[in-house]
Amino acid sequence: MPIAIAHLKDQLAAYLVRWPEDAESIRPLFALTGPEGFDRTTMPGHVTASAILVNDAGEVLLVHHRTIGRWFQPGGHIEPADDSLPSAAFREAVEETGIEPSALTLADPVPIHIDVHPIPANPRRNEDAHWHYDVRYLFHCADAALNPRTEEVHAAEWRPATDLDSPELAARLESRA
Repeated sequence: MPIAIAHLKDQLAAYLVRWPEDAESIRPLFALTGPEGFDRTTMPGHVTASAILVNDAGEVLLVHHRTIGRWFQPGGHIEPADDSLPSAAFREAVEETGIEPSALTLADPVPIHIDVHPIPANPRRNEDAHWHYDVRYLFHCADAALNPRTEEVHAAEWRPATDLDSPELAARLESRA
């Protein structure tokens, strides 16, 4: 069964208990309505899910995104078969990095970070400029071989947490260490 808007709002509520200072930045997410599930063609932005993969050395796994040309954590759009936001983040991590699913463990069912960011228009996909509401989950990654899917990413590397796109997220990871 597809993810429901109610599931997103439950995740947001749990997130705000832990990170109340983010209330203003995620306010647009509480306004989302619509059919059960996430219809990318009718919503004002796209809800995405990302996996923050951390190894025993405290490094994060970043992938070089083929389309955007930058280093990011693995993640992407919600798919109809996804049954929760953490499972969507897990799926994206496995798909993009080639890591064996057994090497990943969800560290916390509450998002560690939610980022709202603009996405430029993409004429090749017939997409106007829009917003991404990226719900990010923390996973521990056991020692695992990387085999990135080259259709989506150029490379995957373990990097310092300071290489993440959000200093706030890097600080949250450091506070957990």
